[in-house]
Amino acid sequence: MSEKRPIKPKVYARAIIAIALIISWSLSAFSGLILWLAPEVRRAGQQPLLFNITKESWGEIHFWICVAVVIVTIVHIIIDWKALRGVIRYLTSVHRDTITRI
Repeated sequence: MSEKRPIKPKVYARAIIAIALIISWSLSAFSGLILWLAPEVRRAGQQPLLFNITKESWGEIHFWICVAVVIVTIVHIIIDWKALRGVIRYLTSVHRDTITRI
């Protein structure tokens, strides 16, 4: 039988944050699209739209989803700060070498 591999906390956290980023950004885009497509007429905030939720309620849902997006994105940047610095350093060094050769 195969043995269970030990869980690496940092890899596990990165995976959870990546999934949370995909879900939260997708929900933000979805709720924003609903608000964008909603009619701009008087009393539009009280007419039910998708899932029998009003435009006003969709606005509140969108706001709180975006708060979650910001929090998850900040956590993602904190967890992957070392990798982000390395990528930025690599990209700036590649372009710096190309510019000096010209």
